[in-house]
Parts: sequence; structure tokens; C-alpha cells
Amino acid sequence: MTIPNYISIFRLMLVPVFVISLLDYADTGTKLSWWTAVAAYLVAAISDGVDGYIARRFKQRSELGAFLDPMADKLLLVSGLVVLSFSSKNLPQLPIWMIGMVFGRDLFLLLGFFVITYWCGKMKIQPHFISKCATVLQMVVVAWGVLSRERGPVQPEDWLFWWCLAATVFTGSTFLIYFPAGMKQLRAVPASAPSEDQSRRLVRLDFEVDPSTRVGGAITSRAEKDEGA
Repeated sequence: MTIPNYISIFRLMLVPVFVISLLDYADTGTKLSWWTAVAAYLVAAISDGVDGYIARRFKQRSELGAFLDPMADKLLLVSGLVVLSFSSKNLPQLPIWMIGMVFGRDLFLLLGFFVITYWCGKMKIQPHFISKCATVLQMVVVAWGVLSRERGPVQPEDWLFWWCLAATVFTGSTFLIYFPAGMKQLRAVPASAPSEDQSRRLVRLDFEVDPSTRVGGAITSRAEKDEGA
């Protein structure tokens, strides 16, 4: 276990603290719950940068850290977006189209991860710049939603609405990046090619009809004609 791994585990432990505090503030408006949620979110965001710096500076990168770090980020973001999608008298309500895009993209990536891992053994897709921008925008939306004093559904005249729109556009753009990358890996796997039986079946069914050849009034195939010869 490396120090960045311990920091990532600590961030995972902050997620339920953040969610419970934010839910309590959304329901009761208790200031202590709000401050607890803000503190948990800020500590998690700062520790995200700290463990990345330590991993790079002291060469403490590991496969476990490569799994724990993005998982901690994703759980924090998704939990914040879920809470902010509910109607509340103390928090803004994010538009449903943004929540749908984020969850749809994450579900797509999760299914692709399982499929590619099953057939290829390992998924090799590097984080793209647009994906990083989408994550940053989602973090800004969650932070703005928690810190702002806005109430009710987000409206176009609010700045938060446009941050939500930008996060949705960047999140949706990642489909155009990761889908071709995933398909490229799948095409390189031998299992994606037609099997021998399928190939023979395709060849057997691929015949041309010769209209000029008839036996007993029935049309015969050119393949049958050649076999008779």
C-alpha cells in the first residue's frame, strides 16, 4: 500500500459524510450540516490533488491507485449530482437532462469496461482532455450547487444553468472519443472475427441466381449448375 492509496481510501470514506450532511441540510436547513458537507467536499477535492502529486513526485503509482483514485472522484461527483437533482427548499435543483447525460455516459463506460475487459483481458483507454474538462465542469456544478444560495429548479437566467449546459456538452462529447477507441480494441481481438463455421455458412449462402438456367420450370443457382457440370 502506498500513501496515495491511503489518501484515496480516505476520500472514499468522506463520500458518505458528504452525502448524509448534504441530505440533512437539504431537508432541515441546518447550518452545521451545510458546513460539514462543504468541508468534506473541499477536503476530498484537495486530497485528490495531493495524492496525484505524491504519486507522480515520489513514483508511487500503482494499479490499485489507478482504480481507487477515479472511483473516489466518481462516487463524490455522482452522489453530489444525485442529491442536487432532488427538489429541495434549501438547495438548487439541477436539470434532469444533465443528470441523464452524466449517468448515461457513466453507464456506457461501465458496460464497455466489462465487455472489453472480458474479451481483451485489459482495457487500454487513456483519459482524454475533453473527459478531464467534463469532470472539472461537473465538480464546479456540484460545488456551485452546494455553495450557492439559489433555491428551486435552475433557470436559464442563472449562471449555474450555463455551467450545467457546458458540463452536459463536454460529457456527451466523450461518447465520440471512447466509443471508437473501444471498438478499435474489440476489432483487434480474434474472437470478434467470424468463426470457421460462420464463414462457411456465409460462403454457402452467397450464391447468384442464373435466370437463364431452369430445370422443370424452377430457377436453379449458378453454384448448383457448376456442380452438375
